[in-house]
Amino acid sequence: MTKAELRRDYKRQRSLLTEAEIGSFNISILNELLRFDWGEVHYIHTFLPITAQNEPDMWSFITDIRVYYPHIHIVVSRSEPSDYSMKHYLLTEDVVLKENAWGIVEPIDGQRVSETLLDVVLVPLLIVDTAGNRVGYGKGFYDRFLTKCRPDCRKIGISLFEPIEKIDDVNPSDVPLDMVVTPKGKVQFNG
Repeated sequence: MTKAELRRDYKRQRSLLTEAEIGSFNISILNELLRFDWGEVHYIHTFLPITAQNEPDMWSFITDIRVYYPHIHIVVSRSEPSDYSMKHYLLTEDVVLKENAWGIVEPIDGQRVSETLLDVVLVPLLIVDTAGNRVGYGKGFYDRFLTKCRPDCRKIGISLFEPIEKIDDVNPSDVPLDMVVTPKGKVQFNG
């Protein structure tokens, strides 16, 4: 299937999930993420979920990282619709967050962070294939962002669904993931 077909299909599938299913999936994803060894990580970039789209809830992960790994800096982004880029900020207690036109909660301002500092990026997606190619919302924000990260930065997708076999229309500009975490566990794509 093409990205457009998959986007339509998996947005629909996510919208049909019950509150209980979403809650269970979020707990499973959080538990899997907490099994990782985050000891050598200094900067984690995470997305803040679009609740109306039933995206995985990263708030519990943020809370647990702050408790168990206080040395880690949590980084979040603000979308720049004029050029489909993202600016990255430390998520501190005093950062003011505001919902944008797409329903994404973002920092208004704060301490900027360069992409080259990031050790791990947790990437939102609708679906991923067995080669690590992802389908997002189709604007290319994350692909542009991930090309600016260090080669050793781990790109970990967070998905409510298991990988599919293949996305038919992968572009050369698409940045594949290293791994995906789903409610059933993790799937490594390369390395």
